[in-house]
Amino acid sequence: MPQKNTKSSMRAIFLLMVFAGALLVFPGKVQAVFDLSVTQIDGGFDLRFGRVEPSDFKLVKQLTLRVNSDTGKAYRVFQQLLQPLATPQGEPLDPEQFKMYALQGSNSRGTLIYRQEEPVVQAQTLVYTSNTTGENDSFQLVYTITPKENQAPGSYYGRMAFILIPVDAAMSQVVVNVQISVELTTGSATVADIVTNTGSDRIVIDTEDMHVTREGVEGSWPQVNIKVAGPLGAPYRVYQSLEGGDVTTSDGYNFDLDKVAVLYEGGRQGMISAASTLKGARQRQLIYASDPRGSSDEITITYKPTQDFRLAKDGLYRGRLVLYIDVDQMTGPAQPKLKTLDVEFHVSPVFDIRVYSQDQEGVALEFGNISYKSGPKSSENEIFVESNLGKPYTIVQMVSSPMVSESGEKVSGDSFVMKVKDVVSDETPKAYVQEFVPVREGENKIFSSGPAGASARLKVEYRLTMGAESKAGNYKTRIGYSLVLD
Repeated sequence: MPQKNTKSSMRAIFLLMVFAGALLVFPGKVQAVFDLSVTQIDGGFDLRFGRVEPSDFKLVKQLTLRVNSDTGKAYRVFQQLLQPLATPQGEPLDPEQFKMYALQGSNSRGTLIYRQEEPVVQAQTLVYTSNTTGENDSFQLVYTITPKENQAPGSYYGRMAFILIPVDAAMSQVVVNVQISVELTTGSATVADIVTNTGSDRIVIDTEDMHVTREGVEGSWPQVNIKVAGPLGAPYRVYQSLEGGDVTTSDGYNFDLDKVAVLYEGGRQGMISAASTLKGARQRQLIYASDPRGSSDEITITYKPTQDFRLAKDGLYRGRLVLYIDVDQMTGPAQPKLKTLDVEFHVSPVFDIRVYSQDQEGVALEFGNISYKSGPKSSENEIFVESNLGKPYTIVQMVSSPMVSESGEKVSGDSFVMKVKDVVSDETPKAYVQEFVPVREGENKIFSSGPAGASARLKVEYRLTMGAESKAGNYKTRIGYSLVLD
């Protein structure tokens, strides 16, 4: 009997040990999730700005905060600067240089508090509040370092904390520490590289370099290439502006800036302006607007003279064109100059006449086969007069001889007539031949300009009629034109 009791006791102990082990393997309560993670959008967990030079624009870094919670209760996220940025020697960074703001729209459920860029402070500051049920959420905070002139060079280090605190829930707060670093230098960095197509700091247009055609002017025009080294961390715009608002001669005569077209190319990352004229640069003329990140981009500006550029008052015109950049900053816009270029327009005296017949330059009247039965036939010359002398002038028709055939037969004066028509000019002409008159041998005035001697375009129509008594043959004469100042 004692042996049986002993075996029963051992069995009871063994069963108790199994039951106890079962209790250890299968706990009766699961712990709630309440967690915060912080990562930099470029990778890593620290806030590293790298090297910053005084001529840089503000540098931007973004942190993504994620909250996982299944408590069903609201929560809040606070930020606190535990160790302000300073060098190992104790040189502090100006608090105005280290700022932050919340990226609106980066969260999906709760409420982001910061809307304007403000300095990061040591006080515990609320940055986010969840919805009432405390659902999971993520959001982004943007941190900026803005360099300044005469900044103390060195490596600056700091530390801040993000604190996840439950509202009306028996949970412990969660703290995540983030290290901050930035290296400030006294060197200089180029925000934008600006060069002209000639390599000089000048924009020069010289009428002597222009080739005039019926359709316009041809030549090689000055260009400016702008390469912006982004991202700048904020949207930016590139402008140009003329110092004093004009390009002027030494005696104070202002150039008509509508005579210079401004053409833009490139700007693929943002929005480039439509073609315009240099007149817009009298105040400030928008060239380019970047994307929201202030991405790198390249823009080429061409300054192309219009067809009547060379007809401006002759002289040497000078000015200065400033290219500058306007970067959006939460604390206010900055407009640092990128480059100042000298502007020179060389306009030579112009007093010129060009004649076109049948769309070809030169005088070549052709009437074809004509007879008494065919009736009169006409042929035209188109004349272009260009002058920037500001003085009245006259077009003189020069006829070397009557219209004569190879056998010596002449066309009578009343059978060969001319008139001037389709006159286009910026001023009313003093006089011109408006009705058909006989084409007389020698030199004869056919057009007189107005008092300012404005350029003009006109047509001279010649009409030939053969009488019943006219003899067959090839009839010829020689006609030319000269331009004379009154």
